[in-house]
Amino acid sequence: MKLPDLFRTIGIISGLAGLVLMILGVIGFLIGDEFLTVRNFYNWFWVANSFFFLGVFLILAYMSCPNKKKEE
Repeated sequence: MKLPDLFRTIGIISGLAGLVLMILGVIGFLIGDEFLTVRNFYNWFWVANSFFFLGVFLILAYMSCPNKKKEE
């Protein structure tokens, strides 16, 4: 696996992790009480930002790599 492919794969996984945390935050907001031992729903959003930023920067790194062609 080359470096651009690694950037893309980890970026997608990080973005999906951020999306899951956002969904958990929305569920925590709708429930209103303690959800998965987290009292304040905004803690889910606080953590999700890091994963979203990491995903965005890794996808940008993938897009800026000069040689993205797959060798067969």
